[in-house]
Amino acid sequence: MSEQEFAVRVNDQLKSTELRLCGALGRDKRHGVHMRAFWASTVSFFVAFVGWFALSPIAIEVVHSIDACENQLFPPVANPERKAFLKFKATESGKKYCQYGKIGEDNNPTGCQDVPQDVWDESCGGVAATACTQSETLTDDVDLCPEACMKYNFEVLPKCVCSPGTHCGSTILYSSITSVGITMFVRVALGTLLERFGRVNVQSGLLLFGAIWVFAASGISAEWNFIFIRMMIGCAGATFVTNQFWCSLMFAPNVVGTANATAAGWGNLGGGVTQIFIVWCLFKPFQAMGASSDTAWRLSMAVPGCIFVAVAVSMKLFCWDMPTGPRFKTSDTGKTSNASMWDYVECLKDPRIVIMIFQYGACFGTELVMNAQLATHFRVYFQLEAGAASALAGSFGLMNLFARSLGGIFSDFLFA
Repeated sequence: MSEQEFAVRVNDQLKSTELRLCGALGRDKRHGVHMRAFWASTVSFFVAFVGWFALSPIAIEVVHSIDACENQLFPPVANPERKAFLKFKATESGKKYCQYGKIGEDNNPTGCQDVPQDVWDESCGGVAATACTQSETLTDDVDLCPEACMKYNFEVLPKCVCSPGTHCGSTILYSSITSVGITMFVRVALGTLLERFGRVNVQSGLLLFGAIWVFAASGISAEWNFIFIRMMIGCAGATFVTNQFWCSLMFAPNVVGTANATAAGWGNLGGGVTQIFIVWCLFKPFQAMGASSDTAWRLSMAVPGCIFVAVAVSMKLFCWDMPTGPRFKTSDTGKTSNASMWDYVECLKDPRIVIMIFQYGACFGTELVMNAQLATHFRVYFQLEAGAASALAGSFGLMNLFARSLGGIFSDFLFA
């Protein structure tokens, strides 16, 4: 094995005919070029997903830090009949904001029912009516009015009311849409960039660019820069294109499906791991060390940024674009001309590519939405604590550990 030119068996085009996950990194850059490319494309994509969705499980903490929650923008005591408050019910205790029922339709309430007269006579006879109705009195001393005497139960509201339709809910939604949306354009542009600058340069450059915005996330201070920064981090999602292109030129047809699917699947795994990693390995430990919620999530975002830089530098130092040399040339794909915009038109003339665009848009689009929104969904609709919500949200992305690889294995089986 030590006398072989490569650490894996190759065909006449020097593409690997086997996927050896262990023991095939090689003694030097050329000897281990195939598996080093596999692991570099997988790890870089994995790290990109960790950073891309790092803000998802802590989105509620972020909007609370920038005072974008409904109950921060509209203090409940001064604005007791905001629709988001009227519809609220505590899942665990079963208590409702409107203690004695809502006025109007269940999904479109206009107010809360007054305290029934018999309850008032029995429990609130010695309480001045103004103590339970005037916002100034409630703000000064909430103990003047027992809970049973309040038509609005302010105590059941969470620290951040962020239900759909609120400014807070829209802020998180828009940040998720822009984060996922921008990657479509960057992925298309990346085809040309890869052919001009090679896989190592493009992937390293993308991670370093992403690192800037992941670090910047620690300084989020308003709704607009929360949305903007999350959008710019989304550019790192285009690392998937490099991941697939790199593996396609390193592995032979008999195993390329398995290689591509495994590299992409384990890369996508980062979207599930980050839900758990950010909360359980960073956010909560920082809180346990005495940091406030605001400080803890900001410190947490610095860690993925550091990992981005480390992976980008390592990839640049130790990886080659091709089995034959460190840098890719357009002729390596069999093309006789350099990349151009017209190549995209030529690709779209093939109906198989158009069909795959719709298939991929449907399945992967769903996955991205889930990664971006699941943790917030569990926290808003089911009022789960951050740790429990992140664990549940992470379980969806963790299926990439096996699901995507099975698709590639099945693809190679059908090809054979």
